[in-house]
Formats: sequence, structure tokens, C-alpha cells
Amino acid sequence: MGKTRSNSTIVVCVAVALVAVIAVLAVCIKGYNNRDELNAPSSDSSTVDTLDNSSEHSTTTSSETEVTSSENAPSSSKQESTSSKESSSKVTSSNTSSNTSSIQQVVSTTLPTADDNPFGVDKTEGERICYLTFDDGPATYTEPILNTLKDNGVRATFFVVGTMGINKIKLIYDAGHAIGLHTNTHELKDVYASPEAFIKDLTKVSDVVYNKTGVRTNLTRFPGGSTTAYNKLGKEGFETVKDIMKEKGYTYFDWNIDSGDTHAKSPSEDYVIKQITKNVTYNGQPREEICLLFHDIKKVTSQVLDKVIKDLKEQGYVFKALDSTCKTFAFK
Repeated sequence: MGKTRSNSTIVVCVAVALVAVIAVLAVCIKGYNNRDELNAPSSDSSTVDTLDNSSEHSTTTSSETEVTSSENAPSSSKQESTSSKESSSKVTSSNTSSNTSSIQQVVSTTLPTADDNPFGVDKTEGERICYLTFDDGPATYTEPILNTLKDNGVRATFFVVGTMGINKIKLIYDAGHAIGLHTNTHELKDVYASPEAFIKDLTKVSDVVYNKTGVRTNLTRFPGGSTTAYNKLGKEGFETVKDIMKEKGYTYFDWNIDSGDTHAKSPSEDYVIKQITKNVTYNGQPREEICLLFHDIKKVTSQVLDKVIKDLKEQGYVFKALDSTCKTFAFK
């Protein structure tokens, strides 16, 4: 009997010891699990990582699509980026449609014959018109010229060269002036090497203007004028160029008064003003339409422009920018 009780006591002790061991193990395991939970990334930390990744992606997308992202949640950033892309696509589509429409409208302007007045333009009865045009820039004197035009409330036309100060093309455009194409290089031997070479060069400067302004212009002027183009390309080559330009919707313009600002390396102000004054009249009468050739690469042009404008205004001239609705001022 005493032995039985002793055995029972031993069993009870063993059981209690096992329970205690199990309890200790349970506590240890729980503590280990809690440690893992504390060391594991929280949901907030995960969100921060996601935002950082989204921000990096948005920055990349922004640089590629010119869309500026904001620091919002990932889904918001994606929606904003998509919305911006859609908006950009609509603008591009609109510009393309507008450009195509503009080119189609200009299909061609009947070129004058030797018996016609080559400088006739549509105008109000009795109105005298002056088209100020500036070639070979943009250049150093483009901005002073723009300031003079602004001060006098006058619009003009700039025939730009694609390898000149192209960052100023946007200044010309934003000031409300017309922009024409004067080829990309103005290197006569290259530009007039062949009809194909001319059109290729013209396309390059067209792209330059488009990249700076977002619009296509169909106004053009041959380097040296159409007479130079005719002499360099030959009759057949020149006719080929004219046909291609007409098909593409381009209109080209020459001039009927040369200011003389390139007649010498540094012509005087007096010389330029006299050149203009004597050519404003024709057969003793003021011309009804003037297409006046200047160059914004010349300092003298910026110096005389204000006086020229004021003198012409006193003679009753109004100033307009060329556009594709004008009859072409063409020598050839």
C-alpha cells in the first residue's frame, strides 16, 4: 500500500513537471513569434516602398512624356499619368489636324506672269500695305528688332534659317509675328545641289520651327530669292521644286524693295534709308504694296527700323504679316 502511494506521488510529480516544461516552451515560442512580428516590415513601411517605386516610375514617365507627376498614392499617380497622356495625345491630334487643314487650304496660288503686277495682294480699296520681312536669322539683332516692332504696334514676317539662333524662334512666334522658312543651312551650293536636296533642306527647317513652336508654317523664301534658285537649279530643276512645293502646300515670297542692308559689309544708316525712300515710289507714285527685305543679322537694320516704320506710317502705310492668302511676291 505504501509502495502504491509512492508510485502515485511520482506520477503526479512527473505530470506536474511535464506541464511546467510545456508551459515554459509555450512562453518561449510565443516570445519568439512576437520577436518576428516586431522585426517584420509593417504595412506602413510597405506603402512607403511602394510610393518610392511609384515616384521613380513617375519621374521616368515624366521625362519621356513631359508629364509632371504629384506625390500621391500609386493608383492616383497612375490615373494622373494616364490622364496627362490622354490630354497630350488630344493636343497632338488637334495640332496635327490643324496643320493638315492649313496645308490643304493653301493648295496653290496662281503665280504671276511677266504681264501681271507681280506684287498685287488682296487689300482694302485705297489702302497702302507694307510687309516687313527679315531674313537669315534669328540672330543677335532679332530681339532689338522685336522690341521696335512692339513699340510701334507692327507685325512682320521672319524667314528663319534652321541652323541660326533657333531658341529665338519661339520669341518671334510668341510676339505674334509670322514665321517663314529660309532653308535649314542657307548654303547655296548644298541647298541648290538638286531639287531633292532643296526639299530635304526645307523639310529640316520646317521641323525645327515645328519643334520650337508646335505649328507648321507654309511660308517660304528662297535663299537669294527665286531668281537665284532658278539660276542655280536651272529651269527644269526650278519647275520641279515649285511643283513639289505647291503639292506640299508651300507658298514662296520674294520682295519688291531691298533695304540695302547687305549691300556692303557695314552699310550706313543713311544709305539704307535712302535705298528704301527712293524705291517706295514707282513712276512717281507711292507703291500700293511694299514687301520690304531686311536681314535681322545686320546691326544697321535694328538701328534704322524705327525711323523707317514712322516714315512709312506718315505716308499712309499699314503694316501686315504675310500669310498664305496673299498673292505671291515672286520674281520667277
